[in-house]
Amino acid sequence: MKKTIAIILFLLVLLVPAATFAGTGVGIVLGEPTGLTFKSANLAIGLGWSFASADNRIDATIDWWLINDHFVEMLDWYLGAGAKVGIKLNQNTDIFNIGLRIPLGIQWWPAEELELFAEIAPGLLLVPATEPDISAGIGLRYYF
Repeated sequence: MKKTIAIILFLLVLLVPAATFAGTGVGIVLGEPTGLTFKSANLAIGLGWSFASADNRIDATIDWWLINDHFVEMLDWYLGAGAKVGIKLNQNTDIFNIGLRIPLGIQWWPAEELELFAEIAPGLLLVPATEPDISAGIGLRYYF
């Protein structure tokens, strides 16, 4: 039952139709987790592989940027609220976790369609147990 619920929640995060919006950015992020990133308007979605523990987990994140403001020339910053769902590939432990996160990042725009970013996202895992969590990474997005 837990596995079915975890898979359903994981797929719901992935099925948000961000790619259908104009100005969609697609790219990669290196860090914790390492994977793919999608952004449209103030919605950012990530799908990555977590190497931080022996659990080898796939993480999906969805963030709503509450602040996305200009800092200095070609440099912006953002602050948001989001959720994280992880599925552990090591079957000897709880199979999934769910948590909340607060992404804070900076964006550099070397070209109109190219974004380089760095982000840190402290958070709190809620399921299966309440414990602190942190994600961080650097990445690149190309906008269509």
